[in-house]
Amino acid sequence: MATTLNEMIRESAEKYGSLPALKIREGEVFQPITYKELWDIIEALGTGLIDLGIGRGDHIGLISDNRYEWIMCDLAVLGIGARDVPRGSDSTAQELEFILRHAEIETSFVENAKQLNKLYAIAENLPELKNLIVISDDDKIHPDDYPLINVFTMKGMREKGKKLVENGDTRFRDAAAAVSADDLATIIYTSGTTGEPKGVMLSHGNIMHNVINSPKNVPITTGDRFLSILPAWHSFERTVEYILLYVGASNAYSKPTAQILMKDLELEKPNYIASVPRIWEALYNAIHYKISKESALKRSLFHTFVNAGIKHTKSRLRMKKLTPVFRPQPLFSRFGDYFVSVLRMILLRPAVLIGDRLVYSQIREKTGGELKAGISGGGALQEHIDDFFAGIGLCVLEGYGLTETSPIVAVRTFERPVPYTVGPLLREVEVKIVDENGRELPRGEKGIIMVKGPLVMQGYYKNEKATKEVLLPDGWLNTGDLGRLTHTGELQITGRLKDTIVLLGGENIEPAPIEQRLSASRFIRHVMVIGQDRKLLGALIVPDFEELKSFAENEHISYSGIDDLIQNPQIKSLYRGEIKALISPKHGFRAVEYISNFTLLPNEFEIGKELTHTLKMKRNLISDLYRGHIDSMYR
Repeated sequence: MATTLNEMIRESAEKYGSLPALKIREGEVFQPITYKELWDIIEALGTGLIDLGIGRGDHIGLISDNRYEWIMCDLAVLGIGARDVPRGSDSTAQELEFILRHAEIETSFVENAKQLNKLYAIAENLPELKNLIVISDDDKIHPDDYPLINVFTMKGMREKGKKLVENGDTRFRDAAAAVSADDLATIIYTSGTTGEPKGVMLSHGNIMHNVINSPKNVPITTGDRFLSILPAWHSFERTVEYILLYVGASNAYSKPTAQILMKDLELEKPNYIASVPRIWEALYNAIHYKISKESALKRSLFHTFVNAGIKHTKSRLRMKKLTPVFRPQPLFSRFGDYFVSVLRMILLRPAVLIGDRLVYSQIREKTGGELKAGISGGGALQEHIDDFFAGIGLCVLEGYGLTETSPIVAVRTFERPVPYTVGPLLREVEVKIVDENGRELPRGEKGIIMVKGPLVMQGYYKNEKATKEVLLPDGWLNTGDLGRLTHTGELQITGRLKDTIVLLGGENIEPAPIEQRLSASRFIRHVMVIGQDRKLLGALIVPDFEELKSFAENEHISYSGIDDLIQNPQIKSLYRGEIKALISPKHGFRAVEYISNFTLLPNEFEIGKELTHTLKMKRNLISDLYRGHIDSMYR
């Protein structure tokens, strides 16, 4: 069995040679690159890099968004025993300058001419940076225009390496074979939601633990079709792509924009999609927005059938004992649940059969009709989203992890799709829940999630202080996340330790459950709960502007622009009513968790600004950007 990523791709090339590994859309079809062709490209590119003078232990930048060449560059770098340092193309010049300097990078791939020019503009601040290799835009690149740095193209590097290999050059194969499981594979800088990015050091063995063990939870297998929409540099998408190459599946490259994604789903008919919760929220909102434009009869039938599907699914799961249980249940209670669940399933069955024919199947068909599951990571899936897709028979397997754990710690399985949890742990992974003093808590109690196992990082690059803060001498990693274990071993995420809001009265509030509940409103796109060192909680709300405009039209509210609309008393009353209905004792919220005031913001949150690349809110940055709005709420 392969112990390094180098052994993995070499063995897969031999085992699955003629099968499609990658797929690239050209016109109305996806053209395949076979496993054998992929290996040949990796070997040629890696040989070209060696000939450039790159060797074992060197740090190589990889500044690019999701594209099929990304994995080629990545595996070529790893094959020579070097370590890549990836980052997305929407990173600012300031971010890139910090990362390239901190990681001591002399050579970097860049996606295109735009990224080349971005880095060249700060080249004088990066004296160690010697070489830039441009992945695309070959015809636009004129190396003589960049006198401060050596500029190459990926195409030229491949062609040079190919000739060397054809003439018997075996340096790449020799270098790849010399790499061991303990060797560092990559340094991934965190998105920086709470400050300066930290470079997570992952070894070949860390990542291979995920690669080998994840398919044991989710049985991805030879020939399965994936559609790739997440940034490849992020640890979740990256590890998923390795898993596909390990089992002989294929990966078609798309983009998370509605027009492109929906067409690609139709063309490729994927079996799986790796995604973040926001993708499912967007699909949920799009479906409900479309149905809101239909007649009253169609709207009524839609909601009737969807509610029937949700109730039927919940009853089926309860009957099979697949609901999250955090405290022992008396025998008579379990028997009563079983009896009620069976009765409800029988009564709902006719509505579900009709609903599947008229509603559910139509939605599933929009995903290509052959989707076995969406795998959601990088954040918590909201309960109403979870319920909706389960109710219409579209399986979403929620997982949990972080860059520091390579990243997958746990993921739901087809056999035990326990809702509102991230499922059981991967093999060889240990989790314990502790209080703030480090005392281990029994199952069912909430606390800090600690992780241990072969997947845990080596540490933060050149940051011993930060490493010691989270990685204990006995190997336990403090994730900083809050959660609890069910009595049957599933993990549930309940919040983030550093997100905890402490009110003036000393009450500790977890904002995540409040934000998740508020996001159930069709009028709310993003929401961030605030209130640190304040008397009461408040909220910054980014409206769903399409829904808001539709409401204004139906209520005959006139306005000159978005700024005018969000200041309208009737609109503010709408949101006040939504908040009151959602954050109430009926939904399990305490009085101290009520939202006393809110501000509607006129613009969407943007990736690279308020949001990370995985669509998480940068709380510190948002607090700084909207300090004036926050202060005005408490005057």
